[in-house]
Amino acid sequence: MDQTTLEIGRIGEDIAQKYLSSLGFKILEQNWRWRNCEIDIIAIHQDKIVFIEVKTRGRNRIDQGVDISLRQRKRIIHAANSYLLKKGEIKLEARFDLVRVRKTNGDWWVEHIGGAFEVV
Repeated sequence: MDQTTLEIGRIGEDIAQKYLSSLGFKILEQNWRWRNCEIDIIAIHQDKIVFIEVKTRGRNRIDQGVDISLRQRKRIIHAANSYLLKKGEIKLEARFDLVRVRKTNGDWWVEHIGGAFEVV
């Protein structure tokens, strides 16, 4: 039975969270929502607060091109700013990462891109 896009996304986020934890990331939040924005994972790593977008592909094809559109980047940055305002005690430098999770020939692969984009 084929999995839905939502199910594949959840699997990818769980795989990304476990992978990042194994690298020493302290996971603070998963699927943090503010208004119409969502941040997949928020973590602390090496004295930085890291806002992480997870992109999951459940089929053998890999999309080429832009992973995170300019519009999506702006939404993530806006949500990150709101998170930092709500959690006023966090005084760490922020970083925006991307984690690609894909299923190829039955195996899940993870690629972590630190500092995937800058504040625009």
